[in-house]
Amino acid sequence: MLTRYLSYRTVAIRTTLLALLFALAGCASEHYFVNRPLDTDSFQPRYAVRNLATEDNSDSLLIVLSFSGGGYRAAAFSYGVLETLASTPIHWEGKDKRLLDEVDFITGVSGGSLTAAYYTLNRDQTFTNFESQVLGADLQSKVQWRLLSPRGLWRQTSRRFGRADMLQEVLNEQVFHDKTYGDLPMSRPMLLINATEMKLGERFEFSQDQFDLLCSDLSSFPLARAVAASMAVPIVLSPITLWNHTEDCPWHGAPLPLKSRVGSRSYVHLLDGGLSDNTGVKTPLEIVEARGGIIGTARAANMHGIRKRVFIVVNAQTAPDLPEDDNPNTPGLYRQLRALINIPIDLHSSVSVEQLRAATKRWQEELKQASRAEVGDTYAVDSSFYVIEINLGAAKAHTKLPDLQGIETSLSISPEQIAALKAFARNELQASPEWQRLMNDLARGR
Repeated sequence: MLTRYLSYRTVAIRTTLLALLFALAGCASEHYFVNRPLDTDSFQPRYAVRNLATEDNSDSLLIVLSFSGGGYRAAAFSYGVLETLASTPIHWEGKDKRLLDEVDFITGVSGGSLTAAYYTLNRDQTFTNFESQVLGADLQSKVQWRLLSPRGLWRQTSRRFGRADMLQEVLNEQVFHDKTYGDLPMSRPMLLINATEMKLGERFEFSQDQFDLLCSDLSSFPLARAVAASMAVPIVLSPITLWNHTEDCPWHGAPLPLKSRVGSRSYVHLLDGGLSDNTGVKTPLEIVEARGGIIGTARAANMHGIRKRVFIVVNAQTAPDLPEDDNPNTPGLYRQLRALINIPIDLHSSVSVEQLRAATKRWQEELKQASRAEVGDTYAVDSSFYVIEINLGAAKAHTKLPDLQGIETSLSISPEQIAALKAFARNELQASPEWQRLMNDLARGR
């Protein structure tokens, strides 16, 4: 989330200039990208895990990564986890491989969606280019200059072009280079980027199942626009808008019954994903619920013989000490705006991992109560579940560490901060009791 992306004063100046330009010259004619409708050529192959090649990825070890929001702080923190997984050797199903090779899904929110999308698109090239070409680039300054340039101010007078559309442009030019969902490799892991629907505050995932509710084609949708939607902090950035094409839809299938009610709206406006789920944990929970349970989910994904189901939650949430909080004076407008955005994010983050842990207990009970005929070949009888969380909030207990809590939520970060976040990610992951249990079980082939 980009809560420090522009200061309140900068936003006020920009708004004043926009109003002046609007009064003097009227509206610009800029228009954002419109998501395309489904057509007879866009039904196959759908971007769904059942259609993704497995290669060296086995069904028996199912791993889900969840990358939280938090700007470049979250992007670097989650990148440190990817590096750790890439350097962790395992011997599984008779093969020597990396734990990273067994990742099946990556869900991302806001800053975490940047790392998730980049890795899913570029795979091992990420470890050569991401740190220098993405984290090392000051995208914050690039977006600010674009927003506040005379041309940028003029373009924003259009009623169909906003600040988040400019973020999309910068992300496209600097990171994704015109790539769409159709350019993602058709092999695991599957990417799930999350935003928040503006009207009811519901989670919106960028998946074809979700786009079916809009009769829209995900494959032609720009990755930069999905990430921009996930990063669209309210007030600071404008929403990203999607169109509903169901009136003349040539597809007559039954959409997956997701909780989202976007299918009833003509236009869907999306904001920062952290407003509905800052950890990305709700994504697998809601998909399992929509599929009627973990057995139905495994069948829909065409997975067989699952022995271990692993969730690794990477939470870059911070609680920095702010001077206004230790002052008897009435907090100013900036502090109020920050609270308005942060409070719902913090509340969601504090309960989502506990919801996941509770869900894994229900799923284990579901497997115990189901007959072998019902389970079929989806799950092994000795299936195990693991919930591994690393939380940047734990950095407060390590007084010798750099001030990781003080790293701002922005699109700019120093090399020293990147190194500190990566080291903390590796250490916290390897120190996790659930991680150690997983490593011991894998070593014994259990």
